Amino acid sequence: MATPGKTDVVRFSELERAMRLALELRELPHGSEVQKRHFLDGMIALIGAKVGIWARTEGVILHRELDFGWACEAERQQFLEYCDSAQWRSLDPTMPALVRQVPDPTRVFVREQLVDDRGWYHSEHVQRFRREARVDSFLYGVYAPTRDIAIGFSLHRDWGDRAFSERERRLADAIHRACAFIHQVPTELPPAVVHGLSPRLRTTLGHLARGLSEKQVAAELELSPHTVHDYVKALYRHFGVQSRSELLARCLGSPPPPRSAATAPPPEQ
Repeated sequence: MATPGKTDVVRFSELERAMRLALELRELPHGSEVQKRHFLDGMIALIGAKVGIWARTEGVILHRELDFGWACEAERQQFLEYCDSAQWRSLDPTMPALVRQVPDPTRVFVREQLVDDRGWYHSEHVQRFRREARVDSFLYGVYAPTRDIAIGFSLHRDWGDRAFSERERRLADAIHRACAFIHQVPTELPPAVVHGLSPRLRTTLGHLARGLSEKQVAAELELSPHTVHDYVKALYRHFGVQSRSELLARCLGSPPPPRSAATAPPPEQ
């Protein structure tokens, strides 16, 4: 393994700032949007980036939770279009390589580690969405609670801006490892969250919060996938949400009072 050169070495002052960020994050509500946003803000300031994104992936499909830093709404709309529909026909070419990595348990990648320049710039994804959204070089930080699900962040620079260096990747990796606790689910969900839930719904919610899929929850509880899906739909109705990401954001952050089943939107299939 090659020894890093002086330009690749993370500075002591940067590590001090990283540790300060970790301490600040511990004081914020665990799993909340404010904690995730503060993490991204701190990373952007330390690494030097434009856009910060927090997301979850199931297989190669991206589910956005938080994004900010776009220069204008038109740029952000390109990103939202990709997340909402276009990724099924114009997949980010780095995603298959990212899924194959099986992180250990946190790891930060630069784009060049996942796909070469030709595969990147010749892809429809980059020409159709990245170029229009005016973002290019990126860092991916990943935490994988299971082989099927990954949670993490990405930092992006302007289109045409310089690529992230190995030193910056090392710094981002050090910060991500120091702040790995932001991905850890509490052993018990707050009483205010589980209040009013049956024991079976509490157990199902706890397994979903650990990152398990419905299929994995069914295996864990020795129930049929159909039964677990009914439990998940009941949780959606209870919390008034439409998707798994909304459910987890609500339950791991600061949940508002649940709406009645009559007014809850239909669950995500």
